Amino acid sequence: MSEATMNESVSNNEQELETIDIRAFVMDFLHSFKRMWWIVLLVIAVAMLFMYFRVRRSYSPSYVAEATVSVELVNGGSYANRNTAEQMGIIFPYILNSGVLSDIIAEDLNTSGVPGAIRASCIKGTNLLTITVSGWDPELSYKVLQSVLKNYPEVAQYVVGQTKLTVIDDRGIPKDTGRTQVFRGSLRKGAIIGAVIGFALVALRSLVFRTIRSEEELRDYVNVPALGTLPLCKKKERRNSTRGDINILFDSNRDEYIEAMRLIRTRIERDLGVGKVLMITSSVAGEGKSTVAANLAASMSLKGMKVVLVDCDLRNPSVGRVFNVPGSFPGLGAVLKGEAELSDTLVEVHKNGEPTGLTLLPGAEKATRKIESLGSDSMGRLLEELRQHYDMVVIDTPPSAVLVDAMMLVRHVDGVAYVVMNDYARRRYIVNGIEELAATGVPITGFIINGGKTSTGRYGYYGRYGRYGYGSRYGYYGYGSEKQSKHSDRG
Repeated sequence: MSEATMNESVSNNEQELETIDIRAFVMDFLHSFKRMWWIVLLVIAVAMLFMYFRVRRSYSPSYVAEATVSVELVNGGSYANRNTAEQMGIIFPYILNSGVLSDIIAEDLNTSGVPGAIRASCIKGTNLLTITVSGWDPELSYKVLQSVLKNYPEVAQYVVGQTKLTVIDDRGIPKDTGRTQVFRGSLRKGAIIGAVIGFALVALRSLVFRTIRSEEELRDYVNVPALGTLPLCKKKERRNSTRGDINILFDSNRDEYIEAMRLIRTRIERDLGVGKVLMITSSVAGEGKSTVAANLAASMSLKGMKVVLVDCDLRNPSVGRVFNVPGSFPGLGAVLKGEAELSDTLVEVHKNGEPTGLTLLPGAEKATRKIESLGSDSMGRLLEELRQHYDMVVIDTPPSAVLVDAMMLVRHVDGVAYVVMNDYARRRYIVNGIEELAATGVPITGFIINGGKTSTGRYGYYGRYGRYGYGSRYGYYGYGSEKQSKHSDRG
């Protein structure tokens, strides 16, 4: 291939990448606007009010008294009258600046000076002259106008001859007609300023808060297979239960959620092969990781498997809450410290008085929490013992992108399922979390989009969460397993 052809190919690729980035920015901008439209409207409203009260506080009304008069030259014809009117309009500024007219008006009104600005202009092609007086007092401005009409001919006769002014249109005492226009202008200006600020905030959010909203979008950033997408489901509040999280063992009407979880379970079983220990983690807190782990374990038990769900999030144990297990129940922390036997901490989950095949190993009471114990040999021996008695061991861990707890456990597991909450964590946190896991060599089974758009094209509801992080594009990250590479293109 010639150098010119190669350069052309590189140029085309750069243009294509630039187009993709622009398209991605536009999509992020529109998405951010859908979430922030009310903020934009609020900013516009605040800016309009600010400009309105600012102008109102500093506004000084200007009253304009105006009269239109006809100019007639004594002993002159119509042409002379038109010519005289034009001359009077031209010489008016000079007469006013000379101080002669000003002194006469001040004496006439018994004031120290002329309280207002006086102007005169000729209507071209006619013998009509328009005289205006503007000032802060409407009555005084009108008096000045009347004084001008009375005394102007006397002052101008030395230049244009003896003239007579006949009032054709006298608008009377003026009103503040500019007030409405000025205030409307302030509102328009405020709306423009507010819109600029509002859309700038939307653009800033679309650049800073880059999140993930679909399986396809996440594949553009990491080379990790998609296990599936779970719909958001509205929490059910029960009168006689403290459990508010989704639990497919007891919520049998979650058909779409159950079907999505069944698909994820099938793909995990296929990828794990003979592996028995699966770790569930996420980038940051609040992505529904514990709920996903609990329902994945429940789905496996519904298939007839003997499953144990281990809560390794010693900082914030929450698996027990999903199944309404008392918080004071001894758990993993007590076992690792040697204060309790494993058999004494396991809790079997029953439905209608019958065992479901699912067993829980709760986290730890505050007094028994020791994070370092997750990476100890005792933890390895405990998981090995669980392997011997259960078909599947599901481990719920803290977020891997912000805490080291999950990294302590990777040497004990056969695979990792990475939970990504739709439109929640920044892309940077997601990619960093996967990158750090990949660096350990642990097989990454795939990622799960939680609360996303399913194959039916519907979104569910599960409540809203806060915002994390700043995101940017990242390229390929391997994950240290031939088995994973084999399935890396599967969605």
